[in-house]
Amino acid sequence: MNYRETEEWYARICNLLEQQRVADALDKISQVAEIKGFVTSLAQVDELRFTYGNMLSYTMKGVEDAQREQIYHRLLVSIYELADSMKMDLLARSGMMLSTLKKELDKEMRLDNQELGESLVSLSFDHELDEMLRSTILFNDESESEIAVNHRKAIFRTFRLLWLTDKLSEDDATRVAGIFRSTSIPWYEKSMMVSALTLGILRVFDVRKLELLIALYDHPDPQISQRALVGMLIAFNFFGNRIVLYPSVIEPLMLLKNNEKFAAESESVIIQFIRSKDTEKITRKFREEIVPDVIKFNQDLNEKLDLEKLMTPEEFLDKNPDWEKYFDNQPGLVRKLEELTNMQLEGSDVFLGAFSMLKNFSFFSDLPNWFLPFYKDHYAVVNALKDETESMRKTIGEGIERSVYMCNSDKFSFILNLPLMPAPQKNMIHQMFEAEAGQLEELIDEELSNPDLRNKRIVIQYIQDLYRFFRLHPLRAEFTDVIAFSGEAHMSQPFSTLVEDASHLKTIASFFFDHDHFDEALRIFSLLEKKGESYAELFEKSGYCYQQKGEYLHAITYYRKADLFDTNRNWLLSKVAQCYLKMGDTAQALESYLELDAIEPSGLKTAAAIGTCYLNLNEPEKALDYFYRIEFADPGSVNAMRPVAWCLLITGKTEAAIPYYNQLLSENPNAFDYMNAGHLALCMGDRIQATEHYVNSIRLRGGDLKSFLKSFAADRRYLISNGVDVNDLPFVLDWVRLRFREEQEK
Repeated sequence: MNYRETEEWYARICNLLEQQRVADALDKISQVAEIKGFVTSLAQVDELRFTYGNMLSYTMKGVEDAQREQIYHRLLVSIYELADSMKMDLLARSGMMLSTLKKELDKEMRLDNQELGESLVSLSFDHELDEMLRSTILFNDESESEIAVNHRKAIFRTFRLLWLTDKLSEDDATRVAGIFRSTSIPWYEKSMMVSALTLGILRVFDVRKLELLIALYDHPDPQISQRALVGMLIAFNFFGNRIVLYPSVIEPLMLLKNNEKFAAESESVIIQFIRSKDTEKITRKFREEIVPDVIKFNQDLNEKLDLEKLMTPEEFLDKNPDWEKYFDNQPGLVRKLEELTNMQLEGSDVFLGAFSMLKNFSFFSDLPNWFLPFYKDHYAVVNALKDETESMRKTIGEGIERSVYMCNSDKFSFILNLPLMPAPQKNMIHQMFEAEAGQLEELIDEELSNPDLRNKRIVIQYIQDLYRFFRLHPLRAEFTDVIAFSGEAHMSQPFSTLVEDASHLKTIASFFFDHDHFDEALRIFSLLEKKGESYAELFEKSGYCYQQKGEYLHAITYYRKADLFDTNRNWLLSKVAQCYLKMGDTAQALESYLELDAIEPSGLKTAAAIGTCYLNLNEPEKALDYFYRIEFADPGSVNAMRPVAWCLLITGKTEAAIPYYNQLLSENPNAFDYMNAGHLALCMGDRIQATEHYVNSIRLRGGDLKSFLKSFAADRRYLISNGVDVNDLPFVLDWVRLRFREEQEK
């Protein structure tokens, strides 16, 4: 089995267990165990079947057993863990790079520790880590000394152990907890270890890693606690139904039940994951819309203002007003830049396109560095700035460290790329950070006075770091894509248990809805309805989601529910009518529009819709009344005249139609204006004039004769009803073909 097949097999087992189809799940495990020769696994399957069979037997016989639920939960845990074990064995045989990394780690640990068991990888046997935990002095040596190099190696090895160890032992968990209590390990390395725990859980579920994340949410350092919260919610998202089977997890989780801080911060994390889903759309908008506009703006500006002369020091200040005036004449570009800026302020990821190509530095070849918080004293940062002036090192180092708009990964990319920049560009960056120093100071002060804002910014930057890792890392194909599948932890059983206040679900649903993620929004609206929520907006938005999904009957059902609250009836009736039209039920759509017209008789859009419905129902006389209403309200308008002219034509009022078509042809006629004018001329007996109009219609169709003939065929009945001899029509069409061909040959 390859990687994809293994993941699909494992996902199917988990799905069966979530549906409580235990027998089917055991059968699926047994099939693969037999094929692959997993003798031990087959024996475990037999034991589990025996236990489950006894439980079923007692249940069917009506035997009361107070322990049945506990036994059932333990049974499910055992099946999950058996599937975990087999999944890891199958992946180890798949030739994946992660399997190779794990084998290399096993070998490295065995070489350093003779007593280490053949199949055991344990933090308890890492001597360097043990030394670090015994120390009480903060290690902040960023040099290339042997001690510093060994320290970094030990930290990276610990990261890999937390990530690649399938299940932590009790001793391991104790050792990891010690890392986060240690006074010798700096905050940024502890923060990195939180990510290792999260990656480890994603690789294979480990209850001890989850217990550590739950405990770390209470850590005093927000850089650690917020990362732990993100890890917890990722686990909720992927393993929610499984988590509730572990009493050791439920007990600490229940301490967070109805905790408003946890609920609010979880909401913030989930919303940031939702934002991340639009990152590629933002990047594409920036690349395809904003960048070309900026380039064109610069080119036009150069031609208009003679920028080479403008940029001389003595003339810059005099010319600046012209620049500003010219910029004001580019409202489209200004609007797009403002939109991008507002999105950035809200937490959207606008820098991916700029930094995605800057992840090839050797710094990023060490996987843990993708999760390292930026700090200006890091040896790679110091080395990148070593040739700059002291002022530049200080200004840029502190400016990047304090920046709230760049994620940590991009901050490292920015600094590492600095030595490759030309001096003028570096000087410009230096000046920019000097100019913004005061603003950055204000932002830092704002964070110090507002812990909620500080925590939110940590989460924004961290999730953007995760995005870059899961979308840009060379091994991304071997990782579960957190970005694609996260953002719905609110639908998990643990979240529902801990956060009972529906206001958080409503906020998340609104965010999904406002950003056009209708499937996700609808799932929350359905959940809220199951919880007993009943109000107009809930049903209106549910209906709108169904309408956008093309499920028009469901949409109508929910619009009707919303209508019971007697609010916003005009909007609801128009939406119901739109749905009926999409379903092809013009008669029902007309009923809704007529009801809407009775409420708001001055509505021109409604009048147009009613007229169109009557036309589709072959009642042009009734349609004409409503199109006249539009023309009366907007005399001389081409859009108002077209339907009136058409209705007059098909109802035989050809004389009345003449001035309308004369007016239409004098404005900016389209292909159908010429075609209908041709019909009118034909009905009036002027075949030469009709032919001229028909040729013009074909010309405006780009010479598409087939399109013209198809439209003509659809209108035959109106020509015949107006007295045109049906036997003449083939001759007219042939004459039109000949005239058009002659025109083409000229």
